[in-house]
Amino acid sequence: MLAFIRKIRHSLIDSGATRKYLVYATGEIALVVIGILIALQINNWNEGRKERIKEKEVLQDILANLNRNNELIRESLILMDEFDKSSNIILTVLKKEQLYSDTLTKHFFSATRTGGLLFPLSSEGYESLKNEGFDIIRSGLLKDRILELFEVAYERIKIKAQWTINSTDAEENYIGTLFRQESGEIRIPINYGQLLKDDRFYSIVVSIKESKRGFLKQDIIDCLEESEKLIDLIKDGLIK
Repeated sequence: MLAFIRKIRHSLIDSGATRKYLVYATGEIALVVIGILIALQINNWNEGRKERIKEKEVLQDILANLNRNNELIRESLILMDEFDKSSNIILTVLKKEQLYSDTLTKHFFSATRTGGLLFPLSSEGYESLKNEGFDIIRSGLLKDRILELFEVAYERIKIKAQWTINSTDAEENYIGTLFRQESGEIRIPINYGQLLKDDRFYSIVVSIKESKRGFLKQDIIDCLEESEKLIDLIKDGLIK
């Protein structure tokens, strides 16, 4: 084919048909340009296809992280509700100076507990997204929501959860002087009659319930809501 084209070109030049040759040369250049453009288009299509595959993989990983994290968050909220019930029981006992019962030992423990509410939240999919580059996510809204959840909401509850633990060192030390720690999640009062009149202990129980667990709980609820909305967005993105 190339030999045939060269033969035509030489024939036009030899015959002196300059105008015809220019037309032919222009057409030949146009064909080359079109070929290049087609090749570039195919290459861009292939690259775009690879990016869409990678985007889907990253979103699936993030979706798996979110589902696991939401389970942990729900478990934490259930624990918080249980701790709050224990706090209410202990506060009622202290206010009414009720008689001692062995069933109170577990409530004394739960009422004064601040740690163990959240396990480390998964972020492998998000780390993969950072490595690939955020531009791989086509939807600007989806990208913003992912950034907001992992960089803001998760970090906020992580910092506050740590604060609830660190800020209770003095309180924990004082509580340690009031109870005999046994194996398991129980606390046995050393002097129950004295404990009933201990205003500082009463204030600690209130502080943990309202200022610390309550302070953290609302952020956890907000984070769960944001996460559920993000899950819906990702599912919509995977369908498209």
